Amino acid sequence: MEWTDIGALIACAIGGGLGGYAMINPVWASKLVRLVPAEGKVEGKSEFRATYGGLFLLGHAFAAWALATAQPGAEMAAAAIGSGWLGSGIGRLVSLALDKTATSLNWFNVIFEALLGALLLTPLALG
Repeated sequence: MEWTDIGALIACAIGGGLGGYAMINPVWASKLVRLVPAEGKVEGKSEFRATYGGLFLLGHAFAAWALATAQPGAEMAAAAIGSGWLGSGIGRLVSLALDKTATSLNWFNVIFEALLGALLLTPLALG
């Protein structure tokens, strides 16, 4: 394992942990992202469990496994997840500029998403 993998593994644990908790507690995930299921539609909880839960959990878990076991392409797996985090941060920056959503929470989330994205890209960029 390279030194660059350590930060990426920490980011995988954070992202995967968020996903795991969202899977078992979709109401928490809904509150975290400030979205609510459509009134009277039972599929809303399924969507939070699937996207904020399963997608985050298994995407990060796979990247962590690949890095920890030195699989071929592990750096690219981590970078793919990291580019998603960076894309989220960029989308939030666009919203800050165009939608006038400059709140302290949005700025915190930009930094959080950029940090996780950078940590996940480190094995590819510097490894």
